[in-house]
Amino acid sequence: MTPRSRWLSLLLALPLLLTACQKHDPTPQPAAPACQILRVTPRDAMQTAFTNPLVTVAYTAATIGACEGVQLVNAQRQRIPASVVASSEWPLPNGRIAGSRTIEPDAPLPRDGQFMVQLNGLTLSTFKNGAEQRGALQGPVEDLIVQYGGLPKAARIGRDSINGMLEVLIQDYAKGSAAVADLLRPLLRHELPHFAAPNASHDAVVKRVRYRSADASGAPVTLSGLLIYPAQSPGGPAVDLNGLPMVIGQRGAEKNDADAPSSGKNAMLLIGLIAAGKGHIYFTPDLIGKGDSASATQAFLIAADTAAQTDDMRTAVMSYFMQFHRAQPGADLRIVGPSQGGFSAIAALPHLSRHATVRLVSTGDGPFAIRHTLDAALRAAAGLPRDPYSDRADLARIPDYLGRTLAALQAYQGLSYDPKAVFQPDGSLQPSFLADYRAGRYAHWAPHLAVNSPAAGSQRYDLPLAQVRMYHFSKDTLIAARNTEDMITTFKGGTQRVAHVERGDCREDSALVKALLGLSHSKSLPHTICLPFQLDDFVGRL
Repeated sequence: MTPRSRWLSLLLALPLLLTACQKHDPTPQPAAPACQILRVTPRDAMQTAFTNPLVTVAYTAATIGACEGVQLVNAQRQRIPASVVASSEWPLPNGRIAGSRTIEPDAPLPRDGQFMVQLNGLTLSTFKNGAEQRGALQGPVEDLIVQYGGLPKAARIGRDSINGMLEVLIQDYAKGSAAVADLLRPLLRHELPHFAAPNASHDAVVKRVRYRSADASGAPVTLSGLLIYPAQSPGGPAVDLNGLPMVIGQRGAEKNDADAPSSGKNAMLLIGLIAAGKGHIYFTPDLIGKGDSASATQAFLIAADTAAQTDDMRTAVMSYFMQFHRAQPGADLRIVGPSQGGFSAIAALPHLSRHATVRLVSTGDGPFAIRHTLDAALRAAAGLPRDPYSDRADLARIPDYLGRTLAALQAYQGLSYDPKAVFQPDGSLQPSFLADYRAGRYAHWAPHLAVNSPAAGSQRYDLPLAQVRMYHFSKDTLIAARNTEDMITTFKGGTQRVAHVERGDCREDSALVKALLGLSHSKSLPHTICLPFQLDDFVGRL
């Protein structure tokens, strides 16, 4: 048969082949929906949403930009004017994309109204709002008695104590050993010159703040946080609270029952006292799952909730000064956080930069590419080769980190998983889970993790005056330094508007680092060893 004859035979047979295929599968196959929803906030049927709710939709889609049509409408299906607060999309291994979009109504919604969240014209949730606003103060702002070793047990800390803060840090590291304290004292004085001599001019007033924010469903919940601000010290300069710059501290990863920042026992207190002593208003949110909300599941590495709760506390702090001091703090803002706090700092930037002039962002060892990091660690635990996200990973620490992450994803993004299929009774990973993970049977986790990985997302950061300094120990065994490298690359992307971005100097070959590594056998030390250098540099820039 000639080639032309073969082609003619195939063309004649084509209708028969198509008919045969239709007989085998007579039911038309529905096309995959353009947008598959991971999360909608406020959740459907809620009766108590805020008058100024944040509307967040997380999704997966086949193409970039397919799910950007998030809008808020009233019962008459009239569109409510709203502004985009945060919006980002990420590529997924299967060729799809994951995305998250948060909008906020431009004006408070009418009380007791019925509203709908829509995406591309389809209704995702229907809710009713109450009378409350996000960021409203809840109860009195109370004096908080400091209970941190080496500091006076008082709600007002004098500038002399603030200027002696280095000794507090020395005793923290020494853990009661005079010999270790004597060894560290000259090293810390040399390596941390700004912490050793902060040159505080003011006393610091310490307060506990309670405010209204949203829980996993978007319903009102009371959260707590730490507030510290300057006061005139005896013989010192007067303090005018009007126009003072603000500092936000973001805590690292902690269990629910650990001392929250608002307890007066948490280490985030130290940087706050120095900031206030140098004329700044400082606050640290406990975040949900700590402090007043300790019974709730933490929004651990959940970007949308962490950002909202931080910005809501900023609103509450501003209200406090306006109501009780007739003062309006300034627009200048600096933000600092180690580990989870570094993640929290970056997550909150799109929200905060709408209201404030961000001047400085300081992060330490943050999990900015958590999807890649957890995936690489689990693949390594399953016997696959390590990569730059897992090359130094201490795999024994993965179960605890994974457990916190999955619990948050289940509570805040509706991730469905069976803890017994993942973890053994002793908390270690099930061998069968690792085998299934290696075989790709947990691919549905990827979009849930991606929408909480600011590195490599398309979020545009508008920070024209911000200096961004990102610290990460190259031998971190919990969160690979590649996370910070990826975030720096994201900030330096062509669409970004950031004044300056650089890797902070952890002085890995310094005598202090060598001494700390030699004195401590803590598994956490490689993840936290940059912290003193990060904080010293931050203090020097206040």
